Amino acid sequence: MAGTVLEIPKMMGIGDARYRAPEREGRELPKGTVIVSADSHWLEGDIWLERFPAHMKDRAPRIYFENGGWEVEVAGVKLTPPGSANASCSFECMPGISHVPTRMKDLDAEGVDKEIIFPQKFFTLLFLEDFEEKEWCARAYNEALAQFCAQSPDRLHGVGILNWWNPEQTKDAIAEIKALGLKTAMVPIQPGKFADGESIFYHVERMQPFWDAIEEAELPICFHIGERPVNPQTSLRGAAGIFVMEQMGGMRNVWARLTFGGVFDRNPGVQVVFVESGLHWVPGALQEADMIYESFPSHVQPKLSHLPSHYWFNNCYATFMVDPAGLEMIHRIGADRAMWSSDYPHNESTLGYTRSAIQAVFDATTVENAQKIVGGNAIKVFGL
Repeated sequence: MAGTVLEIPKMMGIGDARYRAPEREGRELPKGTVIVSADSHWLEGDIWLERFPAHMKDRAPRIYFENGGWEVEVAGVKLTPPGSANASCSFECMPGISHVPTRMKDLDAEGVDKEIIFPQKFFTLLFLEDFEEKEWCARAYNEALAQFCAQSPDRLHGVGILNWWNPEQTKDAIAEIKALGLKTAMVPIQPGKFADGESIFYHVERMQPFWDAIEEAELPICFHIGERPVNPQTSLRGAAGIFVMEQMGGMRNVWARLTFGGVFDRNPGVQVVFVESGLHWVPGALQEADMIYESFPSHVQPKLSHLPSHYWFNNCYATFMVDPAGLEMIHRIGADRAMWSSDYPHNESTLGYTRSAIQAVFDATTVENAQKIVGGNAIKVFGL
């Protein structure tokens, strides 16, 4: 299209999600195709108070509608930046984000069979400094999410929040997550600090019980963009565009820590999904990682059993919505390493052009590859 690099015409002028209509028509897909969004979202609502123990109810997060949007408050302090609730209402006020019957109508209209469900407001709770409060936030969230998904158990599959700040508790936390029927778990890209104030890095020795428990449980782990959101209305000029660009700029930093830090060497069964940062960052990261490993033999420690790219093709996956550049390089990424998603119902989601986005995958590669990318890989990795 003249004047834009966007290749799907319906993306032009698509606007806020709450004003979009689902794309109901598209070309018939090959027989046997199952469409799975490997990244969608729900709005949690005021789920914490009733699930918190009595001695902590005064610290339970509250979610309520005010100032034209959904606010998050903990112990009387608002965690949503001033004015951001109204801006987020552009997608958080979509009925399907919290009402399952409405959501099913949207999925049916756009031809999506199943979804992997990530949080919405919990991103503002990831960095609470009270560790008892943080634990109850995660446990209550996981319970509420399981109940949400149980309204359509064949189609909605939840992503639990895993305790990452206390590695000795990871095994028990995973047991709770699996008992709830959740298929995977999420941990933050920026993990913050341990209770004693030491900074957390996923590849250090102190985190070994964490990875051992994950590998033993065969639970895929997700990293999702969107931490520490900014207020687009009151921050510095260009804040919204800058924030989204930075967030969607790739996961090479966390991938490099896990790879060069030897996590995949020590725990070869660990499976990691990098969510919503697209595919196109992967080939460059693999090229440079292998170059570094070969060019700095006296610097790179620990010595790995394989070249860094080996761990991508054996341990890692990435999700995307629309990524023609990434799909052009799918032979360098691996068709079995890519997962399509709608990101319903965010503004960057494919809502309104989902059928076109799915068709773009089939236009870019073989039917066999496309069927893996739009659903088959997610079914395998998440055990659907």
